[in-house]
Amino acid sequence: MPQYHFPGLKEGDIWCLCAPRWAQAYNAGKAPNLFLQATHEKTLDYIPLEVLKVFAIDADEANVVMNKLNLQRSQLDAMMNKAVAEDDGSFQ
Repeated sequence: MPQYHFPGLKEGDIWCLCAPRWAQAYNAGKAPNLFLQATHEKTLDYIPLEVLKVFAIDADEANVVMNKLNLQRSQLDAMMNKAVAEDDGSFQ
């Protein structure tokens, strides 16, 4: 766009793209690769995680992080369930 002095994107450029535009590119068969760890969770309102993983440059790293988070979540759930089971219902 010459009027804005923007030469356009070229191969290897890193660019922020909103989820609806990424979904539009995906539907047109032109979805760019992405950094899953830099992708906001609200993106899942537009695109399933399994689709995003296919285009993730950092898929292996992101999987390690997600596995750790899922483990922490299950440990927290177990702690909360134990606390509820031990609660006698009285206020202190």
